Amino acid sequence: MIKFLLVPAVALAVVLSLRSRASLRGQARRKLVAGLTVVVGVFAVIFPDILQAIADVVGVDRGTDFLVYVLAIVIIYLVGSTSVRFREQESRLTRLSRQVALAEAEARLVAQGRQPGRP
Repeated sequence: MIKFLLVPAVALAVVLSLRSRASLRGQARRKLVAGLTVVVGVFAVIFPDILQAIADVVGVDRGTDFLVYVLAIVIIYLVGSTSVRFREQESRLTRLSRQVALAEAEARLVAQGRQPGRP
C-alpha cells in the first residue's frame, strides 16, 4: 500500500518544487513545509508509538522506515525548490548587471560629450 502513496507524493513534491518561487503563495508553501517538518519531527520523537501506528496503517514494517520515506519526499521538495530559487536569483542578477553596465556606458558617453544612442 505504501507504494501507492509514495509514488504520487514524490510526483507532487517534484511538481510543487519546480513551480515559481517569486509568488507569495510559493514562499508561504516553503515556510509551511518547513514548519510542518519540524512539528512532525518533534511529535515523532515524543510519541514514537503514533509513528508506528501510522506505519502499520500504510503497510510499512517500522515507524522509522515510514519516517525515512516522508523525509525523503521533503528533501526532494526542498532540493527542487532551492534549485528553482537559485535559478530565479541568477536571472535577476543577470538583468541587474546588464542594467548597471548600460547605465555606466551611458554615463561615460554623456561625460565624453556624446549623446547616448548616437555614434
